[in-house]
Amino acid sequence: MSQPDILTVVACRMLVRLIVAEGVDRPVMLDLFYDSTDPYAVSLTFHMHTDDSVRWVLGRDLLLNGQQELTGVGDVQVWPSRSSPAGKVCVALRPCAEREAVVVTASARALNAFLRRTLTVVPAGTEERHLDVDGTVRRLLGDPGEPHRQVWPRDGDGPGAEGESP
Repeated sequence: MSQPDILTVVACRMLVRLIVAEGVDRPVMLDLFYDSTDPYAVSLTFHMHTDDSVRWVLGRDLLLNGQQELTGVGDVQVWPSRSSPAGKVCVALRPCAEREAVVVTASARALNAFLRRTLTVVPAGTEERHLDVDGTVRRLLGDPGEPHRQVWPRDGDGPGAEGESP
């Protein structure tokens, strides 16, 4: 597969509502990020009221389909809110099986505008053409001429311990 012709990023910042199991509802700033080199994914970074941020990566198709109907199973589900007259989309995120899901409500209009921009960059069904498989393999294996990098600790087991070279 050849390298993509252009690298395009779509980003959006919006205020969302975060609802936790205890019924606490608070505003949180959310950054949505889409990169055409990873055409199936949308990154969601939640900026909490501290210096911490939490990042989730979801399938773009999950967000697209979730605007119309309940979509997803397990840790992530997306659905349109029918109870909100202002048009909201709900995203349930379950960080682990032992914890209750956190529900995020976002403006359907703002989410739809962001997703439409991603579809302009990479139309649905063309994602595969935007993957740089050859480049990924080269990065994983190291380009010819690039020095081999050690991936285990020198003071641990395996080559590199007690003066051995990898």
